[in-house]
Amino acid sequence: MLLMILAGLTEGSGILLLVPLLQSLQSAAVTHNVSGQMLQRMAELGVPTSTSFLMGIVLLLIILRATLLYARERLSTIMQHQLVDKMRLRSFALLLHAEWRWLTQQNQSDQANSLLVDINRIGVGFNFLLGLLASLMTLLAYLIAAVSLSWQVTLLAFISGGLILLVLSGQRKQALSLGQQLGQANRSMQATVQQSLAGIKLAKILGQESSFIERFDHTIATLREQQLAFQKDTSLSKVLFQIFGATLLIGYLLAGLNLWHIEVAQLLTLVIVFGRMIPLFMSAQQQLHHCLHALPALEDAQRLQDAYRVNAEPTKLDSHQPIVIGKQIQLKNVSFQYPGKNSPSLAQVSLTLKVHTTTAVIGHSGAGKSTLADLLMGLLAADSGEILLDDILLTGPLRRQWRQSVAYVPQEVFLFNDSIRNNLLWGNPKASEADLLKALTLAAAEFVFDLPNQLDTMVGDGGVRLSGGERQRIVLARALLKQPTLLILDEATSALDVENEQRIRQAIENLHGNMTVLVIGHRLPTLEHADQVIKLEQGSVVAQGTWQQLKQQHGGDDASKKAITRLNF
Repeated sequence: MLLMILAGLTEGSGILLLVPLLQSLQSAAVTHNVSGQMLQRMAELGVPTSTSFLMGIVLLLIILRATLLYARERLSTIMQHQLVDKMRLRSFALLLHAEWRWLTQQNQSDQANSLLVDINRIGVGFNFLLGLLASLMTLLAYLIAAVSLSWQVTLLAFISGGLILLVLSGQRKQALSLGQQLGQANRSMQATVQQSLAGIKLAKILGQESSFIERFDHTIATLREQQLAFQKDTSLSKVLFQIFGATLLIGYLLAGLNLWHIEVAQLLTLVIVFGRMIPLFMSAQQQLHHCLHALPALEDAQRLQDAYRVNAEPTKLDSHQPIVIGKQIQLKNVSFQYPGKNSPSLAQVSLTLKVHTTTAVIGHSGAGKSTLADLLMGLLAADSGEILLDDILLTGPLRRQWRQSVAYVPQEVFLFNDSIRNNLLWGNPKASEADLLKALTLAAAEFVFDLPNQLDTMVGDGGVRLSGGERQRIVLARALLKQPTLLILDEATSALDVENEQRIRQAIENLHGNMTVLVIGHRLPTLEHADQVIKLEQGSVVAQGTWQQLKQQHGGDDASKKAITRLNF
């Protein structure tokens, strides 16, 4: 703001100096009050008032103003980037701290669009807002100079300028509406890009490349239509301003000469003032258009941030240390239902996981296995019932603290587009080379040391350069590096061959005495060696006990194949 004020003052002072400068070039007496007072004051201070000296002052003012404008533009650009960076960081932090239950109901493309597109639009709009303030400050300086020269012409310009703004009010409403439509088009583009990239393999398999291209082309056309509509609206307002401005400038000149008989030097200066004010008015109008166009993006980003806050997890932790349990993890009559579902994912579930034992969970798809895992990890909070860590109730901020003691290996693994080493270190940033070697060995992932770059091998996007089994073993090693109290394996051996699956199972058995293991899976060897097997059906526990006990409940000493069939593996 200080730079804006100083730039305006230098502009106004330079304009006022033009009158005595022009009159001195005409060898005419200075009669204008303001200019005369300026020259009189300069003479009293012993400052020369010659034409060459006045030209030098005007030049210095121009140089000073140019320097101030450079500094202001640099600062405004820095402020724009700081705003964007801080908003992005705040939005991303709020996103990460939101409740998992709520996040699963949201569109990831909307969140990505907010982080990548909307906040960038806000930054651009903020920069135009700063430009608008600068334009208004300069206009104020011109207005003061114009009033000093002729209040009559200035009043006429003020009234006519107001009428122009009134005439163009529809253009500003249109800019706001186009901004809202552009937001919708950007969200559609983000969703289409994400879905198209995820579905490339399917498109090639089904031979639907042309359909993907057609859909993408339609989305691009819609987005471009909104952008061109705004450009058309902006260009139209610029044209109207130029036409109105030129007409008014001629009108001011005629009125000054014929109506108020203003001196030539004074009138020429007024022409310069209004000649600059008109494009400045036009620039302010354009800047206001861009601000209004970005306003819906700000509203959308704020709406999403408010939703994150409303659905935030409790974040105040009593301690950042992992929780260590000594006896058991217990669920007592736990129920959970996702929003929009007609039936609960889990209903009155009660079970106990003894410390340092292995529990296998089986059941049909949709039986509630993944929901059970999410509850045990502290990702979800039960609607009713209790989850106890020994005698500690798992609730509130304790859920986040408990997650530091839990490791999870899903069926659909996630790897960063980075080296194997850096992917492993996400499990334990302080792990030594010996720790990495031990974890890879336990996870049957010694293949890493046969690779040309070994731990420094790049895995590609999502681990695409590795096979499915190799990816799962890397993720298992990452989980083991965490040295968790509870290890949850969700179909984690489904992509492994028999030999490596047996090695991992043996490694899991060797973990007895170090951690509690929950295995979601249907493989027979896993069930036979589990301390207990739990079968879920429609969110309820329908069978629980050792593998031998469950076989007896479903047919005594029948063959394993018969038992597997009856338990719907």
